[in-house]
Amino acid sequence: MKLFQREKNADTDVYKRLLSRNDNSLVQEIAQAQQEIEDAYNNFQNASDPDLIDCYIFRGNAAWKRYQFLLRQAKMG
Repeated sequence: MKLFQREKNADTDVYKRLLSRNDNSLVQEIAQAQQEIEDAYNNFQNASDPDLIDCYIFRGNAAWKRYQFLLRQAKMG
């Protein structure tokens, strides 16, 4: 069962295009969201308490939604 989606698709291409442009604030926010996803995933892997497991699932999903939102903003801009 996958708790966090890790898809390789057009989102990666958008991120690369943003890096080549010079839109640093959006790129930084996207990078921060990616880091939050990774942190939640790593913490989830090491959690043993059911409450912490739930917490990291929610954090990961929230970061994933934010990441998707930011990529949509980047595609529009």
